[in-house]
Amino acid sequence: MIKLRGGSKGLVRFYYLDDHRSCIRWRPSRKNEKAKISIDSIQEVCEGKQSEIFQRYADGSFDPNCCFSIYYGDHMESLDLVSSSAEEARTWITGLKYLMAGISDEDSLSKRQRTRDQYPSCAAWELPQQWRAVDKLRIPYRICFATSKH
Repeated sequence: MIKLRGGSKGLVRFYYLDDHRSCIRWRPSRKNEKAKISIDSIQEVCEGKQSEIFQRYADGSFDPNCCFSIYYGDHMESLDLVSSSAEEARTWITGLKYLMAGISDEDSLSKRQRTRDQYPSCAAWELPQQWRAVDKLRIPYRICFATSKH
């Protein structure tokens, strides 16, 4: 995906979720261990070209269906991304919103954990159908999936 910045052209980066699905990471980065955004620090995920950074680019520069912004941290910093397809953007938006809901809603998280413990062979049910489809297509961004060892 392309990461947009203030006044310069975008940077091509490989974005993925860490093994615990608790952080978005990217590479290459000179920051190494600091190149991450914690899922629980995400305040909002917005579709399209709504952020201030996107407004600096001319209309038609990017397909709005491929654009999204992640607002995170106490100061609502934004990570503005352009994916290679609308499907990839939709997958990230849906997946991040799902993870945000799971982390911020402790009752829901506890309920899911109890269900997972009760029905261990169905651990993959909790991921959106889109994410399982992405795994089958071997799209080049890493998302870790829960699998049963039975």
